[in-house]
Amino acid sequence: MKKPVTKTPVGLTLPAPPLTGESVVLRPWRTDDAPALVAAWADPEIRRWAEVPAETGLDAASIWITGQALRRERRMALDLAVVDADGSVVGEVGLSSFDERRGAALIGWWTAADARGRGVATEAVALLTGWALGGQLGLSVVVA
Repeated sequence: MKKPVTKTPVGLTLPAPPLTGESVVLRPWRTDDAPALVAAWADPEIRRWAEVPAETGLDAASIWITGQALRRERRMALDLAVVDADGSVVGEVGLSSFDERRGAALIGWWTAADARGRGVATEAVALLTGWALGGQLGLSVVVA
């Protein structure tokens, strides 16, 4: 049974406080995360499954991170860094392709090579999906 669609707020709100699971925290990207993003963009498996920009250096990563506020404001995307207990970026999870009429969004994710096989993506997707369907974004369905 689908949940009723609630009135959609202007822009996309961030989870506050950051979403915390047993082994990961989902938080906004910070400019000091740029080296981790550059490393992820260079990973062949991430490039295979995720959209990676043509420019992948530190400047491009910093610009992408800085642009997240505008992407949220325009309801284009909500991108969150997935960090482990020591604060290292181990992945990304986000929502995009918002369909206001259906109350739907697409969820996507990637994990760094050294974090694969540890349940990081499973936990991150579950955290973001649970929050997104909780009424904060006016969603009734999240599609992978």
